Amino acid sequence: MPWYGSHPYLNEYIRTQNCHRILEIGVYTGDNAVSMVETALENAADPQEVEYYGFDFFANQGIERIGRKLEELGCTFQLFEGNTLDTLPRSVPSLPKIDLIFIDAGKSFREAVSDWENAERLMHDGTAVFVHNAGFPGVRRMLAEVSRAKYEVEILRVPSEGRVALITRK
Repeated sequence: MPWYGSHPYLNEYIRTQNCHRILEIGVYTGDNAVSMVETALENAADPQEVEYYGFDFFANQGIERIGRKLEELGCTFQLFEGNTLDTLPRSVPSLPKIDLIFIDAGKSFREAVSDWENAERLMHDGTAVFVHNAGFPGVRRMLAEVSRAKYEVEILRVPSEGRVALITRK
C-alpha cells in the first residue's frame, strides 16, 4: 500500500467510534478522504449526517476533482484551498467540533504547531487527533510539546507508514 492512500487504522477508528465529523489537514489525492467518508457512511442513517472538512493546496488533483469524489458519496463537505498556516486559523472559528482529525500536512515545526493548535480548538472530549509522520523532526518536536497534563499522546508504529501519533484528551 502506498503511503498516501487510505489509512486502515483511521477507518477502524471511525467504524468503532461511530465518527461522523471528520477533518483532514493534508488531503493530497482525496483517496483517504473518500475512504474515511465511506467508512463513516456505514454507521449513518443518512449520508448528510457525515461531514468532511479538508484542507490542502489541492495542487495534485485539484479541488474540483476531489469535490466531485465527495459529492458522489452524498456527504456534507467543505474543502479549503491554500496554505494551512492561513486557511486553518481563518476557518476554525466557523467549524463544528470534530470527531476525528487527521493531520498529514507540513512537516516543519512551525507548520506542525499551527496545525495542532488549530486542531486542538476543534476537539471535544471524545475527539481523536491522528498525526502522520510523527518521526519527522518538526512533527516530533511539536508532539514533545503537547501538554501531557491535558492529553494522552500515543505513538503507533504502523507498517509501511512509520510512526503515527494519536492524541486524545485525558
